[in-house]
Amino acid sequence: MSTLDLEQLKAFVAVAEAGSISGGAERVFRSQSAVSEQIQKLERAADTALLLRSRHGVVPTPAGERLIGHARQMLALGELALHDVRRELRRTEVRLAISDYFRPDDIAGLLRHLARHCPQLQLQVTMGQSAALAQGHAEGAFDLALTMEVESTARPRRRATLGELRREPLAWAAAAGLDLRNETTLPLVLLPPSCSLHQTALRALQRQRLAHRIAHLGSGVAGVQAALRAGLGLGCLNVSAIGEGLMVARSSRLPALPVCVFRLLPAPADANPALREAGEALQAYFA
Repeated sequence: MSTLDLEQLKAFVAVAEAGSISGGAERVFRSQSAVSEQIQKLERAADTALLLRSRHGVVPTPAGERLIGHARQMLALGELALHDVRRELRRTEVRLAISDYFRPDDIAGLLRHLARHCPQLQLQVTMGQSAALAQGHAEGAFDLALTMEVESTARPRRRATLGELRREPLAWAAAAGLDLRNETTLPLVLLPPSCSLHQTALRALQRQRLAHRIAHLGSGVAGVQAALRAGLGLGCLNVSAIGEGLMVARSSRLPALPVCVFRLLPAPADANPALREAGEALQAYFA
């Protein structure tokens, strides 16, 4: 019976995340030929192709996509087992920044996932607007940052080591039963102007030449949700942030909205390995 070799899995994950054999080889500090041989051995053990090769690079096959989540967990468990038997398990502080718009009702699930897969971590979590979090990450204030970008302003799509995590549509949101048919000027409930969704909503309405006014500015997504539930107006949210008591507002006069991209900004390459493990665990949460 074939078994999965951890070194082969490490090479596979590195290549899949880098998007090329050469990029993967750099990450595991092996030659390209050695990494190619590791991938071939793993594919023989799995009895199926795991990577689709082309002149543009490599991407996981459907079987590879299924394997990569298991591979990350096995590699993390292998490292944890070594730490444990060597009695080297140390608490590592991780400064994690999370966009206010990320699945507001699922933050607890994300933190449980991290605690389960990276028990050595001591989390320091900051919630806020993505622009401020990205700047803080660039300045070294955060080790990892889960940010949101609107697709029209996002960087070209890519799968970096800790890059794009998920996409979801934006939508107009309002309290269930809110009737705006007689409103000549649409009342808006948004975050401050520095928020990308504030800017996106206003641009969309201006393109349609729809009259609007700011009815409420919230300091955070929870405040926006509360104001929307109170019937103060219309908001622009990613669909996973449209919680209980709210609904997608559908009207022929409301303009279409783009898609948003959730992205994980990684720790520096020379950071503590525990930070890399934390990033990989976060990525696995979305797999």
